This record gives sequence, C-alpha cells and structure tokens, in this order.
Amino acid sequence: MKLGVRILFALILLGGLSFAGLHWASRPRTTGFVLEPKEAALEEFSLRKRYLDVGPWRVAYIDQGEGTPVVLLHGCPFHSYQWRDLMERLKGYRILAPDLLGLGDTQVRLSDDYRLPNDVTMIVGFLDALGIQQADFVTADHGAATLQLLMRDHPQRIRRAVITNAEAYDQWPSEPERPYLELVVNPWLSPLFRFALRFTAVQREVFGVAVHTEEAFTDEVLYAYTRAHIATPERWARLQRFFRWQLDPEHNRVTLTAVDGMRRFDKPTLLLWGRQDTNFGPALAERLAGDIPGAVGITYFENSAHMPFQEEPERYAAAVIEFLSADDAVLDQRRQAFRLSQNAGRKG
Repeated sequence: MKLGVRILFALILLGGLSFAGLHWASRPRTTGFVLEPKEAALEEFSLRKRYLDVGPWRVAYIDQGEGTPVVLLHGCPFHSYQWRDLMERLKGYRILAPDLLGLGDTQVRLSDDYRLPNDVTMIVGFLDALGIQQADFVTADHGAATLQLLMRDHPQRIRRAVITNAEAYDQWPSEPERPYLELVVNPWLSPLFRFALRFTAVQREVFGVAVHTEEAFTDEVLYAYTRAHIATPERWARLQRFFRWQLDPEHNRVTLTAVDGMRRFDKPTLLLWGRQDTNFGPALAERLAGDIPGAVGITYFENSAHMPFQEEPERYAAAVIEFLSADDAVLDQRRQAFRLSQNAGRKG
C-alpha cells in the first residue's frame, strides 16, 4: 500500500471515529417529527415538495400537471426523486408522487410504524385527502409491495397498474443489499457507515447494487439519494428503524398475504422489468405475471438492473405512456394473448 493511500485511509478512519463520537454524544431527538420542511440540505427537486397531513403523518409529495391522476410509488431506500425522468415525459396527467413512510421527506416520528400496512393506510388517506377515488399507479420495489397490498384490500382505487422490479412474496430484502442494511442497524458500525456515506465513492459502491452501469448515477443523483438519510441524526435514526423492519422475517412475509388478492385482481397490469437486476430478477417478474389475472405482459429492459426508469428513462416512459393511454379493448386483447403465450410456455 502506498504511503499516500495509507495516510488517506488513516485520515478517513480517524475522521470516522471522531464523527462516531459526535454521533453517540448527540443523540437524535425522540419527540415530534423527525424532519423539518425545507431543510437546508434539500436538493432542488425536493424543494418542490408539498406537505399534506394524513393521519399522524405529514406526507411530502410532488403534485404536477392536470388530467387523469397517476400515483408514483418509489422504492427503498429512495424517494420520489427517482421518478424525475418519468415526470418530465408524462404529459397530460396529474402526477402525484408521495414519499413513503420512513423514507424521503415525509414527516414521521421515531415512534411511528413504517411497515407496509401503514403505507397502504397512508396512500388511501392521501387519495382521500385529495378527493381522488381512483388512479393509475406506477410502482417500483417497496412501492410495488405497497401496491400488492392495495390490490388485495382496495382494488377499486386502482384503474391500471405498472409494477417494476418489485419486493414480492417473501423474497426480500435481496442478498446484494442485505449487508448494507445490517451495517445501518449495527449499533457500533452504524455511525462509521453514516460517516463513510459522505464520500461519493462509498455512495457509488452502495447504490451501485441497483444499476447495471455505474454511470447511471451522477454525483448529483447520489447526493439526492444519500442526503435523505444522513443529513441529520434524526434521519439516520429513522433509517435504522426502517431497516430493522426490512430485516424482520415477519414483515417480509406481509407480501405473501397479498397473493390471494393479487390472484383476484383483473385490472390491466403491466410489468416493466430490468433484466440485469441481481436483487429481483426475471423469475420474480414471471411469477407475479402468473399470479395477476389482469397482467397484459412483461417488458424487459436489457440494459437495466433494478431501476430501468433510471437507466433507460426514454424507453421506460414510452412503455408507461403507451400502456396508460391504450384503449381497454386493446389491453384486453394483449391480456388474452399474454395468457395464451404463458399457457403455451408451460405446456412446452
């Protein structure tokens, strides 16, 4: 190891230990909301977020455009920022992109429950507060898990649905992401990991499990995703609480309870899937399509991993727009053709 590298490593280690000491000395406040609106660390996109009281939470969300409402539900550990490219291209719709509980900029308490059933409660309350009876949904990862519970419990609120590289069944968290979740919740290593996430190289390594090519994440994008977790001690404590539930096998099985409801869901459903995903691969897409009678097909993105909307934004947006604007009769024909192809594949 060269002397310069040794010195740099030593400085980072010393800085991390100093930061950890400060972290342990300044514990996060445990009363009131974890976050404040319009914090100084917010990137330009998140400064556009509005806030809406829904039950005990204050939901941060983007409300953009006019027309048929489309609800965008993001993944973990991201926030509505992940949909920025789709928002630019989705014209003629009212786009509603809330931050889910325990993520992004939605205001919660450190005593709140951020698990999936409460995300469903929040989304239904969010729609009610805005006077929206039914909407189209475009979802990914944790947001797609929320959608699966909505399919079971509130199918009437969904007109059409898009599912992208989803948490489903009991197949989450994925093995590539598990070590990072365990670092966050580890009481001794967690402060050092928070400090390390200040460095772009570490951010790129951590978030790199979500993309096929590292160029998909610019420094600006990495900042937007990371600052939502490390900007304050309270945000980090919130992430620890969220990830403890992500690692809880009982919580992981919640999406299994949605399967019977999915098997009754006959509204048009399109699966858009990054084929190179090492978290949730094509086999999961095929299984979901087989369980949802409304499925009209699976579109694979060959050059994308977990986030095709990030890696192939134009093609992803085109697929969403084509699906949302298609006539019901056209989608019914696609559904029947897809079922025939699935049945032929099983017989073959």
